[in-house]
Order: sequence, then structure tokens, then C-alpha cells
Amino acid sequence: MKHALTDLLENRVLAEEIDQLGHLSVPFYEARALAACRRLAESLGCNLSAYAATGIEFTLVDAYLRNLREQFIEAPLRVRGGVLDASATHMRFYQELINIDRDELAATFIYQFELQYRESRAPVAFNEAQFSQAKNAVIELPQHGQPRTLDLKRPPRRLSLAEAQSMQLGRTRPRKIEVDECDETGRYLPERFTHLPYSGVAEDELALEWVFHTTDGQELGIADLESRNALFSLPRAGDQIQVFNATVDIGSKVFQRAHWVFNLDTAEPVSWATTVCLPLDLEARRSVAIPEEMRASMTAHHRPELR
Repeated sequence: MKHALTDLLENRVLAEEIDQLGHLSVPFYEARALAACRRLAESLGCNLSAYAATGIEFTLVDAYLRNLREQFIEAPLRVRGGVLDASATHMRFYQELINIDRDELAATFIYQFELQYRESRAPVAFNEAQFSQAKNAVIELPQHGQPRTLDLKRPPRRLSLAEAQSMQLGRTRPRKIEVDECDETGRYLPERFTHLPYSGVAEDELALEWVFHTTDGQELGIADLESRNALFSLPRAGDQIQVFNATVDIGSKVFQRAHWVFNLDTAEPVSWATTVCLPLDLEARRSVAIPEEMRASMTAHHRPELR
């Protein structure tokens, strides 16, 4: 028997959650979904505080987000969701974000978690009771929760550091992982790994800007429609990382980027992400065709074979 979605969280959009595009910023969509996933895991018998006390974390390892409608300050939001599947070492959840006043779907999420030892990041098996509860709570993925463009069955597109460097994908400056980004063991906080692709400073490339003005004075922003992130390893405080980027698809309005984050000290891949985006007219709040100057910048770094 397939179960109904469960209401898990309600709150309003705060002023400090609004980004430079004037709407709820993606990390705050994600923060709501993460909190809801943790509540759902607790309801399945996973005592996350007890696990944490023994050095075990409930770790996000694969994250899909689809944005459907912009949300603005004071919007009342509800997160509801359920279990999509479970195995001995992972649980996969579906969450959806609803604007309560408008009864409209704002975003959907498909998140996969593992139990991992905090220090070694080795996986830990769920106990039989937790696994049984999760399997007995499985829901069917709603039709409106299906990905539109990204294929979640495809494995992450892996590159080595040497490959990324030889293809000249390094369009952001290397940076150091700071202590305040890490847990008490000095490891980067895993729930923040989806932020890493956007944490590098771009080398003045128009295609990587979030807000820009066209030659005719139109103010545009880049809005994410869909994204998927996969975690490979966690850097430590003091490690040098670098984000590598490529535009892998260019349409009339929509384009797709891929991002690879590497630990430069160890040459290990840290994470991979792919994002489907469009230009947004910040005055009219509608999508527009990709401006020619932006298209030219993208075309110079177009790598469709990396899609």
C-alpha cells in the first residue's frame, strides 16, 4: 500500500532569506527540505541526536531540486513529503514546498541520505526496525514531482582533476575551506555541500554572473529551474578547493551548466552538480530569451559532450 504525503514543516519567508534576484534564495528552499527530511527520518525511528553523539551522521549524498514558482517575503510555506525507497544503507525522500495561501506548488525535492561515520565517512547500516518502518511507509512519486529535464537514473558525470584542468574548465579562483564551514572534526559540513559549486569567485565571465544588464539596459538575473548535486568526498578546514564549470546545453531561453568541485590538495573530486537555468527579467518577473552577449560567452565554453 502506498501512503499519502505527510505535513512536516510550516513557516514564513523571512527578509534575510531573499536574494539579489528579489525572491527566496535556493539555500533556504534546501534548508526547509533538509529539516523536513530529518523530521521524517526521526518518525521512522532514526534517533539522529543519539547517532550524532556516537559520531554518526545522517548525510545528504544526492539532492535534486525543481523550482516551480518564485516565493517572496512573508509567503507562508508548508513542506510535506514521504519515503520513496530505502535500502540497508540509504533512504530516499520526496518533499514538496507549498505556498499555503495560494495553494500552489513552489518546489519539489528528491533527497538521498546515508548514515555515515563522521570521521571516516564510511556508511553505516540502518537497523532492521528502521529499515522495516521506511519500507512500510513508501509513497508513490506524484506526477507533479517528476523531474522535467534531468534524468535521476543517470550516474553523476565524473571527471578527474587532470581532465578538468586539461579542458580548461577552471573559470573560478581556488579558495580555502574555512574553519567556520566545518564541524568539530574539521570536516566540511555535509549539509552545505550543495553550496560548493557556487562558492568560487568567477574570473569575470558573463556566463557565470547572477545579475547583469544587457546592452539595451535590461536588468536580468539567472534563475535555477532544476538542479542535482552529488557528494563524493568532504574537504577539511584549510584544504584548497576549486570549482570547474562548463555550459553543457544552450537553448533559446534555457541553458544547462555542469559544475565539478575538486580538492586541490588531494586531487579528490568533492562534488558534481548540474543546473538548468534561464534569464529572468527582474522588472517583469518573466523569462526572456538568452541575450546575445551572454550566448556568446556561453558558446565559448560550450561542452555538450559533458552533459
